[in-house]
Amino acid sequence: MRTTSSLLLAFATLNCANALAQEVKPTDKTDKQIEIISIIGQAQQLKQETGSAYILDKKQLEQFEFDDIHRVLQSVPGVYIREEDGYGLRPNIGIRGATTERSSKITIMEDGVLIAPAPYAAPAAYYFPNAARMTGIEILKGPSAISYGPNTVGGAINMHSRAIEDETMGNIELAYGSDSYQKAHAFYNYSKDNLGMLIEGIRLSSDGFKALDNDGDTGFAKNELLFKLNYELNDDGIYQLWQFKAGYGDEESNETYLGLTEADFKKQPNRRYLGSQNDLMTWDHTQLQLGHYIEFSDNLNIHTQAYRRDFDRDWGKLNRFNTNRSIQTILQSPDTGLNKIYYDVLTGARDSQIGTDSLMFGHNDRQYYSQGIQSKLVWQSDHFGSENELEVGVRFHQDQVERNHFENPYLMIQGELISNSQHTGDVTNDDTITTIKNKDTVDAIATHVNYKLAFEQLTLTGGLRIESINGKSRDLLNNTVNENSDTLVSPGLGAFYKVNDKFGVLAGVNKGFVPNSPGQSDDIDAEESWNYEFGFRYGDGASQGEVVAFFTDYTNLKGSCTFSSGCLTNVDQEFNGGAVEVNGIEASYSSQWQINDNIAIPLNINYTYTQSEFQSDFLSTFVQWGDVSKGDSLPYMPENQWSIETGLQGDTWKVALIAKHVDKMQEAAGERTELSGQWTDAINQIDISAYKQIDDDLRVYAKIDNLTDQQKIVSRRPFGARAGKPRQLTVGIKYDF
Repeated sequence: MRTTSSLLLAFATLNCANALAQEVKPTDKTDKQIEIISIIGQAQQLKQETGSAYILDKKQLEQFEFDDIHRVLQSVPGVYIREEDGYGLRPNIGIRGATTERSSKITIMEDGVLIAPAPYAAPAAYYFPNAARMTGIEILKGPSAISYGPNTVGGAINMHSRAIEDETMGNIELAYGSDSYQKAHAFYNYSKDNLGMLIEGIRLSSDGFKALDNDGDTGFAKNELLFKLNYELNDDGIYQLWQFKAGYGDEESNETYLGLTEADFKKQPNRRYLGSQNDLMTWDHTQLQLGHYIEFSDNLNIHTQAYRRDFDRDWGKLNRFNTNRSIQTILQSPDTGLNKIYYDVLTGARDSQIGTDSLMFGHNDRQYYSQGIQSKLVWQSDHFGSENELEVGVRFHQDQVERNHFENPYLMIQGELISNSQHTGDVTNDDTITTIKNKDTVDAIATHVNYKLAFEQLTLTGGLRIESINGKSRDLLNNTVNENSDTLVSPGLGAFYKVNDKFGVLAGVNKGFVPNSPGQSDDIDAEESWNYEFGFRYGDGASQGEVVAFFTDYTNLKGSCTFSSGCLTNVDQEFNGGAVEVNGIEASYSSQWQINDNIAIPLNINYTYTQSEFQSDFLSTFVQWGDVSKGDSLPYMPENQWSIETGLQGDTWKVALIAKHVDKMQEAAGERTELSGQWTDAINQIDISAYKQIDDDLRVYAKIDNLTDQQKIVSRRPFGARAGKPRQLTVGIKYDF
């Protein structure tokens, strides 16, 4: 790929810059940066946040060396995932009842800045930052999430990219694994006086674990480059930090939406039909960011960030046959009537003819941008024995998506896909069908105010978020324009009472919103809910525990028609689902037992219980709902899920194991829609890892994902049964220089 040379150049730059490095005077640069971008804050003996929140630090992320965000988050209570490709290339993440579909109902940030391609106009996250380059991940739920909209129903995820260290150093990591998995990751950090610089590059690739019937490529390659430059000032007791950040990423993945029939899945879960042999996703992502932090005193600071993201992608893939019969229907009953003919064409067992058994190969070509400026003021004070903190923030944001979707008919001829024009020899015939051509733009102004009051054993927080959102949708095929505007108000209250040094009680309530995308009809309401939580927290330094009950009361739940949800018509149309109730319990416990002076046993246990119910009867054309009756549950929301992590740890080594269970999930809420009555399989999975620190500079590691090689149906969307990743063995080295 074109970025391979860029990565090699970056790695060479690391070595050249290292040769020019000079002695550095240590500063608190790293800690200051982490403090600025962190939302939750540092660990305490007894955490006293008023809302439930979870943080994965650098040490935890490095233990299993996961680069799949699904696996990274598998140990976080209250977070739901739906696998799709086995590598986490297209994450589906939900929090506390928020729909998992393309992570579109949660707020996703990198270093406190919105990172989705167009978080307002088209929030489906077809781009997701590479989890392998992150050094920390914060998950916020409850009232604490209202500061980080636009989506405030479920929660928010904030990922920390690598901070500039206060010393000159670098690291190179190389890994190799099953299915030709390869990882090359390097960074170089330079620091002198008040200047700091970071260059980081990472490449991930694999031949893929699926097997096309013609032995074609099913793998992927992802590249990311990151550059940071810091400049610090500390004049007259006023500390300032300027930071410039630039990043580039790209991906080529031979991924498909086409799955398997039930019978074929049982025989060979990793099979891919010949109908998907040309499927390919390509994307490019760039980011530019300028930040300024000023600390007028220990009690007053302002942090401002200006940002721009550009994301261009094209997914060429099999969409459908040239008929109104969906591929999902064909794969559900492959031996019935005409379905047998279509199935044989999909598998290459039969040649297709020009007509209804032509395969329509579609290109979903989209260009996104997201830009804005945000600023946050924090003022702290002590009065009459109480601690006070006021946070005021404002964000001016604009984003846009431009869609150009088109299809071309192809024929299956002797196991190969050939375009109609090529088959007939009439290359002058343009048989392209443009299905969608539009441009959606959103301008949004968001403000939030949070106030925290802590005195003696009681901590209280109150917050308010207000967003003014103006959207415009231009249908370039029909030459129409549709404008809409919303003003969303999200208040929140939280409380924590410290019973003693080891035990506390928390409670909170907030109003959540998910705004409408541009172009929706007037009868589509914004998603709206009241969210409640109540829980207990324990901490004595060596052990931490938390049990939180949550209740999400939706006034209106929305569904969104996307290709990944199984829709082919009415793409990006939203649907009202009415009142829905979601309730559950989240529990977590972590501790460490010291066997002797050199060996310890860590233990982390996490559990989530969830129930959901629609509160009315209705008939919807949304493919995941259908004919819904009061009491029906939401799709893709497991009742029980848990993880247990343990191992053995010495001074220079560690062996860790994490076992995960996820209950089966229903694929549709109601009747009379595709996949009604269908459930995914329950998942029981074990990952194991080990590392050994050879000396101060060299570490070796090995890991096995999915130790038992269990492959179950993780989803039947968009078209057919899909399996998770099989067992994967990886070995790697890390070298500091």
